[in-house]
Parts: sequence; structure tokens; C-alpha cells
Amino acid sequence: MDRIVKRAVFAALGVVVTLAWWSFTGRGGASSEVRGIPSKVWEGDAGVLAVDVESTTPAKFRISFSDDKERRIEAWAPVKEGTHSWAISIPHGAGGYIEFEADNPKVGDKLSWKITLNGETVDEQSETLDRPLQSGYAFFLQSAYDDYSTMKPEKDF
Repeated sequence: MDRIVKRAVFAALGVVVTLAWWSFTGRGGASSEVRGIPSKVWEGDAGVLAVDVESTTPAKFRISFSDDKERRIEAWAPVKEGTHSWAISIPHGAGGYIEFEADNPKVGDKLSWKITLNGETVDEQSETLDRPLQSGYAFFLQSAYDDYSTMKPEKDF
């Protein structure tokens, strides 16, 4: 559970830093929010990012893409309990975050995912909610990448 709290704190800090950066630099470009996960992002010429998720409760899957051309996409999809998969042709130089958040989870609910790039596992996470959530807390998995096309496999699964 401590890992979840740390991830939430780092995620919030990342958002604050990003918003501050955009405010000071005037960056922020055009952003597009999309319901549904695209099968191809922009040029899509850097390989295939695949995400397989599993949940024991309804959840929301989110993935964002941004690049140095100031293009941004925020894609999301509601998911029912069970297993779901997406394969996305990704461009060079685009990074962002991947998040899988439970809706109204109960003690014992589980979230897990496996992220692969061109068939090679780069991230694998699993969490079980071991006590009721306190007000203002969320139950989720999250990872962030500077460039999805250069993700390296983690060695400590």
C-alpha cells in the first residue's frame, strides 16, 4: 500500500512541475482528449506498444502522448472487470504516462498490467487493495516514459 501512496505523491508532483513549466515557458500546445485507445499515434513508425491489463473491478485505462512538436493526445477507455489489451503503433520521440485506475475499489480488488514494446516486456505491475481507501486516495498503477520508442526492459520483475 505504501507503494501506491508514493506513486500518487510522485504523480501529483509531476503534474505540478509540468504545469509550472508550461506556465513559465508558454508551452502547452494543442491537446486532444480521445475516448478510446488509438491503434496508431501520428506517424506510428517506431514500433508497437502493447498493454495488457487485468482488473477485478471496473476501471479506467489512460495513456498520453506528447512530443517536441508540441502535439499531445490524452486517450482513455473505461474497462469492465477482466482482461483487456491494446496494441498501439507509436512514433519516435513521443512519451507520456500510462495509468490504470480502479473505480470504487473494495478491499481485495486487484489491478495488474504487462507493457511490452515490440514483444519485449518493459514493465509488469500488480497491486492488491489490502485496506479501504481513505478519502482523497486512489487505487491505480502508473508509469511514465520520456520516449515510448526507447523504453528499456526492467530487470526486477
